[in-house]
Amino acid sequence: MNQKNSEQGSEVVFGCIPSRLFLDSALYIDTVRAGIPGLWLARVALLSGIGKEIGKTLGMSEQRFEAACQMVTLDTRTSEAVLEIARVLSVCFSVWESQALGKAWLGCHVPALGEETPLSLMDTHEGRCWLMEVLRKIEGGDFS
Repeated sequence: MNQKNSEQGSEVVFGCIPSRLFLDSALYIDTVRAGIPGLWLARVALLSGIGKEIGKTLGMSEQRFEAACQMVTLDTRTSEAVLEIARVLSVCFSVWESQALGKAWLGCHVPALGEETPLSLMDTHEGRCWLMEVLRKIEGGDFS
């Protein structure tokens, strides 16, 4: 399971998402606009180990989430959210150097996030951006 930090140049994230999407803004935007395969959502959910939480983050019932995982193409809004979630999770697991430690951090109340849990912030674009900012600080040794 290759889940290296996507910005470090691994070929794929969660076994399906080309890491170059996270390095090339034009390609990322084109991919979001075209819609990503539901299979990517299914792989991120399975390989991250937090599929139920991802479904909740996307505001989907369990049935709707399962249906989305089977779709040929997801809508633009969902595609962008899934890619952002995959990026956050990939960076999180890389920063903590362990999927288990990263998953544990996702459920902790974090002072740098206003005592919110990282999972509780993944339902909005701004929340995912904030998580990336905090993860970058942790990666750089700034725990303020």
